[in-house]
Amino acid sequence: MLDRSDDCSFVLVSAPAGTGKTALVAEWVAAGGEQDSTAWITFEGTDAAFWPGLFGCLESLGVAVSPDTVRRNEGALDRQVRRTVAEAVCGHPARLTVVVDGYDLLSADVAEDLDFLLRHTGDRLRLVMATRSDPVLPLYRYRLDDTVVEVRMSDLAFTDEEAGELTLRAGLTLTPDSVHALNLRTKGWAAGLRFGAQLLRLRPEPDHAVAEIVGDTGNIAEYLVGEVLAAQSPDVRALLLATSVPDTIQPGLAEALAGPTAERTLNLLTRDNVLIEPVSGCPGCYRYHPLFRDLLRAVLAYESPDEMRRLQRTAAEWYAHDGQVTASVGHFVAIEAWEEAAAEVVDDLAVGQLLLDDSTSALTRSLRSIPSELEDPASTVVRATLALGAGDTTGFTNELAQVRTEPGEPSGSHPWATNVAVRVLEAVGAQASEDPGEAMSLATAAEQALEAPARGPKGNSRPELISLVLVSKGIAALRQGRLATADAMFKSGVAAAVSAGSEAVLVECLGYQAVIACCRGKLSRAAKLGDRAIGAAERIGANAADRSAAARIARGWVEMDRYDLRAAADHVQAVERLDLPLRDPIPDAFLALIRARLQVAHGDRLGAVGRLEQAAAGVMDEKGWLGQQLRIELAHVRVAAGEPEAMAEVACFDDQPEAALVVGLAQLQLGDPDAADAAMSTVLSKRAAVPVQVSGWLVECARRLHDGPSVRAHAALHRALTLASQEGVRRPFHEAPSVVRQLLVRDKQLSAEHEWLFEISTAPSRRLSVQKGALTSPPAGPPAPVFEELTEKEMEVLGHLANLLTTEEIAGVMYISVNTIRTHVRNILRKLGVSRRNAAVRRARELGLLPQ
Repeated sequence: MLDRSDDCSFVLVSAPAGTGKTALVAEWVAAGGEQDSTAWITFEGTDAAFWPGLFGCLESLGVAVSPDTVRRNEGALDRQVRRTVAEAVCGHPARLTVVVDGYDLLSADVAEDLDFLLRHTGDRLRLVMATRSDPVLPLYRYRLDDTVVEVRMSDLAFTDEEAGELTLRAGLTLTPDSVHALNLRTKGWAAGLRFGAQLLRLRPEPDHAVAEIVGDTGNIAEYLVGEVLAAQSPDVRALLLATSVPDTIQPGLAEALAGPTAERTLNLLTRDNVLIEPVSGCPGCYRYHPLFRDLLRAVLAYESPDEMRRLQRTAAEWYAHDGQVTASVGHFVAIEAWEEAAAEVVDDLAVGQLLLDDSTSALTRSLRSIPSELEDPASTVVRATLALGAGDTTGFTNELAQVRTEPGEPSGSHPWATNVAVRVLEAVGAQASEDPGEAMSLATAAEQALEAPARGPKGNSRPELISLVLVSKGIAALRQGRLATADAMFKSGVAAAVSAGSEAVLVECLGYQAVIACCRGKLSRAAKLGDRAIGAAERIGANAADRSAAARIARGWVEMDRYDLRAAADHVQAVERLDLPLRDPIPDAFLALIRARLQVAHGDRLGAVGRLEQAAAGVMDEKGWLGQQLRIELAHVRVAAGEPEAMAEVACFDDQPEAALVVGLAQLQLGDPDAADAAMSTVLSKRAAVPVQVSGWLVECARRLHDGPSVRAHAALHRALTLASQEGVRRPFHEAPSVVRQLLVRDKQLSAEHEWLFEISTAPSRRLSVQKGALTSPPAGPPAPVFEELTEKEMEVLGHLANLLTTEEIAGVMYISVNTIRTHVRNILRKLGVSRRNAAVRRARELGLLPQ
């Protein structure tokens, strides 16, 4: 920036003490090679005579100035004198640079004469001023004329890389994260970094001690007191101490803390570089440097602890009146006014915010230490909310029992707000209750409490509470199998969450909508909703990431039905890594279902049976809809494994298409095509989900093939393929009876019409895409060479893979073990340079190893 000052007459380096102003200018002068045309004058704090120093510099550079002019020590210059000096500078053959270091130009008379010289010396004089406060020169005009270069504190602040180099030169080695933390704490302030490095160098584990860098003790405090605080007048000092209480000084708050002129004085202090800066994007707001704020608070607490408490309470009440509950609670907690802090949370209906915040939020951290012995309703509600958010069911139940009331009989200083808070907490806490009917009743009661006329001190309810209640109602309806009702609740929850600006609830609602879409077989809609929820969760971090379980489960479900096993497994693993404090049974149940389907796909049917049995036994409402879904899936796996008697477990659910499918498949295995046909009428109806209909038509195809190939068998297969193509459904074909898969492979026309069925990859460039209702894939590149010839046994296994036989079926046909077949498959994949069985078959056909 300084190098760009060749065409400028004035260079201003204005920043607080300890930012490196003098060091910067000195290095710049030395590096520029213009020492012969540069003069430097340093002012000490007591120096006031500007002109003798400046004229002395000019004389040293060869500009003739009369002795009388040099002796003039202050005030305005005679008009003739300043004109003579300007002419003398203009007459000099070379450009001159004068560095004025440490002078605070506050005199309007001196400023007027200096401005004259800068404007009337052409390109012969460049004045560089390094100062702690802006001069009273007309900087706005210099900016308009583009004749000034300004270097500010933000320009002098060290980057993380520079801070790392500085600490390393100081003999201190820190990790990049620790360097970042130190630089963030000091805001790139050079002196703070130097002092911090000195302190950390004495610590045995410096990386762990970065958080101990504060401005209220040691060398940093002494430096700030001596260089910044001591230089202020008593009135300014008092204002600095009073306004150090809040983290951010807002319009109105400054006046409440320090009187009617506070805001104007703060604005002037920013020009004087007193380690205070305006907050970007917030007009009228200011913030102290963190270390300077530490010092001011320590001085205030030491000199006047009672005044500190008064100011904290003033700030708390101001924030409360302004509706800023987090800041208000923080100041109440700072003076251990716990009951007032809790009352602010309840009266402001901020329990929803507290429930949705993660453990690192300012509101949660402020209230985490609320004493357990406080018995007032607001404190008890706050403790119950914290327990619920942390997944402490016992603590939540015990705390809530102390304030639970019947509708119309609330307790506490503000009964309406307390009643609303209790009802909402009951609704949210019931998401994981044994009885979804009770959960629905509690959610309805909460909804009614929110709809009642507002009688609280704040006047109206919080939209995030409405969204939380809608989520609770949606979960209860979903557990009851009322998919349409649940979907409507979550849709309303999305609107309420958007209105409340609550991304966390938005993620939850979108995720459950995606799960419902999966249950209905609408895979494209489920994928879209799931991706939207996951994207929102990733944007806002861990707070909502923990709530994206439903979205991840839905995406895993979609990929499983589309038979992208690797993508499905990735989503399952993502769910297992989540921390779900508000866990309800739905994610657990459907996670078990997807994992079981993955196990079936990998040939571990026995493991899938065990997982589903365990999940079904663990569902609290085992006889409810959720338990039914697990039992139907369990029966399906067992029947597909050759246990048709397992259909007895779901015969009572035969009005559900999924259960009827199991019965039809079992009857077909038992050799009763007519009974199978009767069961399949429910499956093939339009009310069944697409994947279920597809499976039904494949069973119908198998039934028709019972008496040999027929036109009806081909028609059933064609119907299954047509339906499946709408959503890219592949899993039913992989799990279909082997006779159906063999028919599909032999029918070249069908295979050609539905190439999408054989195209699957986890690579982004090979993802299937939907175009005009038909599934297509990007064109394949030239085939890669085969690195090693397949053995005879591997060729035989490859042929069975082309016929879509499972690992167990191939082992049965070849009369060898399943493990041996898996070894052959791994060798085939390696030799053909692919990672999946479908890709191996396609690759073999490209190379002529299999017929087209």
